Amino acid sequence: MHPQYLHYGLVGRTRVAGAVGVVLMAASLVGACGSGSPAGDPAADQAYLSEIINAVPDINSVRSNTQLIRLGHAVCDDFRANASYQEVADRLSIEAGSDQLSPADLGAVITAAADNYCPQYRSLVS
Repeated sequence: MHPQYLHYGLVGRTRVAGAVGVVLMAASLVGACGSGSPAGDPAADQAYLSEIINAVPDINSVRSNTQLIRLGHAVCDDFRANASYQEVADRLSIEAGSDQLSPADLGAVITAAADNYCPQYRSLVS
């Protein structure tokens, strides 16, 4: 094969890969903008974790901070999808599998998420 064709093929693939990367990055930014608090907001994360740990001091024995933050954002995603409080709690229970949080612990996670990540849904939390 002529070297000229190899060069153009490589450039074309590089451009396609770069374009795909840009699209994926844009999609992740759009997803982060949808929440009341942007994903990765350290101040919101710290306030959320503090609220949970104050309510459930031993929560880190069953969930890491990263897992708790993911649960908090999942709570807000569910509320945005018009889920009720009970539907959110049920879904979080199912996702936990055999290592479920108690109903009181789930309540603390849901309340802290609404308080710190998506306050527009605070009225859904009883």
